[in-house]
Amino acid sequence: PTFGCGICAPLLLENCYKRTPREEVAYVTCTYRETGIDQPDFLATIDLNPRSPYYCQVIHRLPVPNLKDELHCSGWSTDRSSSICFDNITTKKNKLILPGLISSRIYVVDVGTQCRAPTVCKV
Repeated sequence: PTFGCGICAPLLLENCYKRTPREEVAYVTCTYRETGIDQPDFLATIDLNPRSPYYCQVIHRLPVPNLKDELHCSGWSTDRSSSICFDNITTKKNKLILPGLISSRIYVVDVGTQCRAPTVCKV
């Protein structure tokens, strides 16, 4: 069961963590704000496979096409039009939404085609 805005019941959420496979990569927004470096912010892809020789290392950097965005917290978009609850482990995370705090730009990143080397598919 879900409550109003698509939030799962705590027991379903706990059960979901036990059933879902371990994440293979993590995405971290990286910004150059107030560093004196005049380059675009980027999305770093981190290898989370403990058996990989690149475990816990940045394996890909995706620079956004504009300067001074200050990428901020990200969120998922899926191919489903309904609200999503964590009890559905078949829901794929295909798109990552990256808002720019300073620029007000929103980047849509395709992480479904190549999760280890995502690409910007829409600004």
